[in-house]
Amino acid sequence: MVFDRRDFEDALQNAVLRAFRAFDRYHDDASFRAWMFKILTNEIFAINRKRGRVAQFEVAVDPEEIEEFADLEFASEALISWETLADALDEELVAALQSLSQSERAVLLMRAIGDLRYREISECLGIPLGSVMGNLSRARQKMRDAILRARKRSWL
Repeated sequence: MVFDRRDFEDALQNAVLRAFRAFDRYHDDASFRAWMFKILTNEIFAINRKRGRVAQFEVAVDPEEIEEFADLEFASEALISWETLADALDEELVAALQSLSQSERAVLLMRAIGDLRYREISECLGIPLGSVMGNLSRARQKMRDAILRARKRSWL
């Protein structure tokens, strides 16, 4: 969920610090895992807002490099290796994941990677259970569409 991988360690450290400070507000009947994910998710959202989406796509390029790009000749579609195809597909999927809204991405990753239940995701994000299911459904559909678009481009 973090736009810049270098920010993950800061987010995790800040989340643990916040959890330690707020531990007196933790209830024994609540899921510790969901409580901790909520703190971490809020910290990640704050860092992402701080950095902004535009910074993720900025690339520093020297004038000499621009001239090199202009001189490149691209191989024909038939000469593309499987590694090149896999790299392109991965990049498109990462771009599709980044194009999801924050809540869609958070719900999708918490469910798919964190293996959290809907109720836990609802608690983590502080949103109703129906919103979790709706965000998950939209995120899955957008990712399916991105995969289909990537496959169609690779077949051309």
